Amino acid sequence: MPPKGLLRAWSGQLVDVECRAAYDVYCRNRTEQYRSYFAARPHLRSERQAFSADDLAAALPDGWDSLGRLLPAGERHRHHLSGNSSQVLALGLLGAAATREPRLDWLWGGLSPIPPADPERPVRWQFEHRLAAETLNERPRQTTIDFFVETDETVICLEVKWTEAGVGACSCPTANNMGPRHGRCSDRVLDRPAYWQAAEDLFGLPALRDDAPCPLSFTYQAIRNAAAALALARPDQCPVFALVYDAENPYFAGCGQWPGWPAILQTTFQDADTRLRSRAVSWRALIEQMPLNEAARAGAADKHKLVVPAQTEK
Repeated sequence: MPPKGLLRAWSGQLVDVECRAAYDVYCRNRTEQYRSYFAARPHLRSERQAFSADDLAAALPDGWDSLGRLLPAGERHRHHLSGNSSQVLALGLLGAAATREPRLDWLWGGLSPIPPADPERPVRWQFEHRLAAETLNERPRQTTIDFFVETDETVICLEVKWTEAGVGACSCPTANNMGPRHGRCSDRVLDRPAYWQAAEDLFGLPALRDDAPCPLSFTYQAIRNAAAALALARPDQCPVFALVYDAENPYFAGCGQWPGWPAILQTTFQDADTRLRSRAVSWRALIEQMPLNEAARAGAADKHKLVVPAQTEK
């Protein structure tokens, strides 16, 4: 187990030094995997890109076209039809499992331990849940939660990753050597105190300095999801920041001296004096809990090379 507070010693540049070479190989292999998948299924393949689907229905597991309604057109990522898209991977697997078992007992199993949901009360879930602007003082664009779950007891902000190079960095300007690596930050981000409080109180990161790498830069999406979970939860609800990731991705599995994001989060939050809980689970481990039908399991195995245990068809 890495020592507590290890995240303070890292910057995005240092993590890239450890991970980038292995990640480039990993990413090429994933892309070739999807190229081969669509080459064997030309009726699903995009005419513009050999490793992408022709449309959303073609990107989803066979027979699960109806899941498209859960992902509004305005919230679809630019490259959501790529085989490498974490958004459509989540829609196809989390969406299929949630449709078949909407109380999400399988998600509680994957993220355990978190407070159990009252079996007599509803479980509310949504893809790409957009926060109100005032929640985190975000204007003109607001945080969207990849998969948002709420019960009377718990609020879960689930961040979904697949082939991304880490949890997601900020987009502050980097021109003329004045970007986030040098402590410069967008005025809009500076005016979001919940971000900076989460960075310091939850992640143990240092304050922003002009002569040092911005602590928010490479931790950006993790911090804003943690801040969102805290802001959205009522005093009687447990806020949970959760991460689903590919265990083969070097940024999450760890590479060189970098222990990987799941280990970082576990270390950071294991003794944290906060009501926020953090959980990380790999796709393979979560799939073991999912009530997927044969078509969804086949899609996970054939398209994404995720090993899915045999289950009894429901």
